[in-house]
Amino acid sequence: MSAGVFLGQTAEIYLETCARRQTRSDVVRWLTENFETLLKATGRRTVKWSILAEHLARDGLRTQQGRAPTPNGLRVEWYRVKERITAANAKAEAEHRLRDVSTSRTVVPAEQSSTGPSDEEILALMAEADNEERLNRERRERIAGYEAQRRPKVAPDQTNMQPTAPAEVVETAQSQPASLETATQPRVKIGQIANHVTMLTQAPRYGADKDKPLPPPYVGPRPDGMPEYLPLDALMPLDATGRQPDGRIDYEALPGLPRRSFFESEREWAKACIPMVEAVPHEDRSIVLKALLMRSRDRMKSLY
Repeated sequence: MSAGVFLGQTAEIYLETCARRQTRSDVVRWLTENFETLLKATGRRTVKWSILAEHLARDGLRTQQGRAPTPNGLRVEWYRVKERITAANAKAEAEHRLRDVSTSRTVVPAEQSSTGPSDEEILALMAEADNEERLNRERRERIAGYEAQRRPKVAPDQTNMQPTAPAEVVETAQSQPASLETATQPRVKIGQIANHVTMLTQAPRYGADKDKPLPPPYVGPRPDGMPEYLPLDALMPLDATGRQPDGRIDYEALPGLPRRSFFESEREWAKACIPMVEAVPHEDRSIVLKALLMRSRDRMKSLY
């Protein structure tokens, strides 16, 4: 029997010692446990492997063959431990990065999906809208210049020739009021028919939306750019806040603009919003209107 048994060494400690000797030596285990300290020490200065081997041997640490560590052997074992731990850390970091990328592709934050565009997105939308407006303005100026060049020039003597009428005739025409028949006569052409417009009605509501009360009616003149088929009931009142209960911008219920709850599809709502926002001069459009215009155009492109 071994000396450990006669010294009263328990079975657990004995078996642990045997397993440890079968896997890695005490020297390798010590290098592994003190990896960070040794890595910093070797990075700052040269380590005296002879002194380190002497101290480890004095503390009773042995190699897998049961011998005291030598400086060259200790240096080789440190190289192997460093390569093994560095490779394991690189593999773990690559797996962690891969999991982060897959998670970011599949999971959409709830805040981002339910809120409006952020400040950076609004600034990007403003820059894109300004660039688009500038291109349209330059295009209109070029077209106006081409039309001016193609327009026939009038002789100078003809521009100053204006027909004159006797003063008596002019005064008589101004003094005589137009007859009632002429004033009330509609300005129509023979065979001209009126435009037929089918007004849009409130879309049916289902589920929880059916119990939500409708907003107060819109009171005011018909806004510029409003489609002919759209009734005033489709607009939000001018005193609407345009915000959700939590304070975020509610693009589907802006004051004086079509409300999303009136329409059956998002494409119909976006189609009604675009001409009303475009009727506002570009320099008078707020950040919210520019963002709504870009969102509506994106809806029209993606919902065909």
